[in-house]
Amino acid sequence: MTSSRKQEINSNTESSEQGSPSLSVGELSKRTGVTTATINYYVRIGVLPPPRKTSRTRALYPAHFESLIGKIKELQTAGLNLKGIKQVVNGDPSSPLAVAMPVDRTNSSAAQYAPTGPISIADFLTQSGLDDDLYDKLITAGLIRRPRTGPDGAPAHDRRDLSAARAFSRLTSSGIEYSLLERHTEYNPLSKAEALFLAEHLSSATRRTSTTQPGNLVAAFDSIRRYLRSLQLDEAYPDWRNPTP
Repeated sequence: MTSSRKQEINSNTESSEQGSPSLSVGELSKRTGVTTATINYYVRIGVLPPPRKTSRTRALYPAHFESLIGKIKELQTAGLNLKGIKQVVNGDPSSPLAVAMPVDRTNSSAAQYAPTGPISIADFLTQSGLDDDLYDKLITAGLIRRPRTGPDGAPAHDRRDLSAARAFSRLTSSGIEYSLLERHTEYNPLSKAEALFLAEHLSSATRRTSTTQPGNLVAAFDSIRRYLRSLQLDEAYPDWRNPTP
C-alpha cells in the first residue's frame, strides 16, 4: 500500500482511544449524504453528541454516528422536528435514537439471526421470504423503502426494512392478495398522524428513569394503540379470533 493511500485512510477513518473506529466529518458526510455544515449544526444544538476533538480544527466522530444520522433522517421524514429529536437523543445518551425505534418482536427466533448491518438485496429476499415480483411491487408502492447505498457501495436494506418485509411475506402466505396490501398506502396519513402523536409523547416526557427511557415509552404507546385498535376490531369483526375455515 502506498504512503499516500495510508494517509488517505488515516485521514478518513481512525481509531479512538478505546480502539473503536472513528470518522472525520468529511467521511461521515460522504457516508450519510448529510452536509458537514448540517452535521456540525446537529452537534451545536445537541441533536448529536459532541465528537472527540483531536486539535483546534479537527474532530473524530464514532462510526456509529452514521447509523444515528440515518435514524435522525427517518424521524424527520416521519414528521418529528429537531427539537423533538433532540429530546429523544437526550433521553438515552448511551444509545441515542436507536432505542426509540420500534422493533418487530413477532418472530424472536428470526430476529435473533437478523443482521445488524446493511443487508444485500439477495440476502434480504432470502431472509424475508419475498419473491422478486412482490419485492418490486412493494418498493414501487413505497411500502418498503428503496435500498440505500451500503458501505461497500452496493445497494442494501436495514433491519427495519427486513422486519416490514417479513410482515408482508407473512400476510401473503395467508392468501392475502397484493391488491389489498397495496391499500396500506391509503393509510400513510394515519401513520404520519400516529408518528406525530408519538413524538408529542416523547417530547412531553420530563421524568427519566430506567423504565421511562424512550424505547420503553414507544413500547407503551404501541401497546395502547394496539389495545384501542383491538377494541375497534372486536366491534367490526367479532369473530376475528375464530374465523370460519
